[in-house]
Amino acid sequence: MSEDLSQAVQARTASVVEPAQELIRHPSRAGIDDYGPILGVLEDWLAARALPHRRLYDDAGHLVGLLVEIPGGRPGKWWTLDACVDTAPYGDETAWSFPPASGEVVDGSLLGRGSSDSKLAATMFCHIAADLHSRAADLHGGLAVLLDVDEHTGGFGGARAYLADRAAA
Repeated sequence: MSEDLSQAVQARTASVVEPAQELIRHPSRAGIDDYGPILGVLEDWLAARALPHRRLYDDAGHLVGLLVEIPGGRPGKWWTLDACVDTAPYGDETAWSFPPASGEVVDGSLLGRGSSDSKLAATMFCHIAADLHSRAADLHGGLAVLLDVDEHTGGFGGARAYLADRAAA
């Protein structure tokens, strides 16, 4: 691999891992933690890149997710990427070999609850949205990124709010 390509890969990896670390450091345990702070981290990242986004609420007015929509400039189907940013509870924290809200990278591994799935996926999906946003005029259809904070409760409020929103459109 050329040195330029290697540096580009390292920079891209860091641009995904750094916000994932920040998400991991904001506990979002289902039914335990306030979801506002973790969605705030995502909103700050999206706003810094001028990506269109909005919060989703359930019928009772509870915050259940964040939606990013990148409409294309040409007719076509919409694609949806969905990542939950709430997590399962930590359980017995003394049984963990590192703090569950660590967010540290050790020997190339990102540590903490959500590091291997939801929180890392959320940052990857946001990067995909950012990449597509810069060339949205050429996109057929559109991309929706749903960042759900009501998945681990079993309520799936973010997905329900998103589907209701799409049905009303």
